[in-house]
Amino acid sequence: MNTVIISTKEIRNDLEGFLKKLKHGQRIQVMYRSKPLVTLMAQEEHDAYLAVNAGTHSAAIHSVDFVKSIPHRQPVFDAHKSFKELYNDTQTL
Repeated sequence: MNTVIISTKEIRNDLEGFLKKLKHGQRIQVMYRSKPLVTLMAQEEHDAYLAVNAGTHSAAIHSVDFVKSIPHRQPVFDAHKSFKELYNDTQTL
């Protein structure tokens, strides 16, 4: 399949057309300031959204077991910390 070359300006002007091209499997190379930025191609729908056992009882049991395996943590909130300190605390697990 050949690649369509498109600029970021063309994407802004016709986002709907750009998305339709991707949806129909077209490979698109995006140019920014006359230089290649990224090459895009939509994934197969079945690869992107569906699992083999989606919606089954075994999938539900697997999800519940996964949630139960996560250790329970009580959130710790120190009212004397700054927003930056609180944010940094949330970035470490």
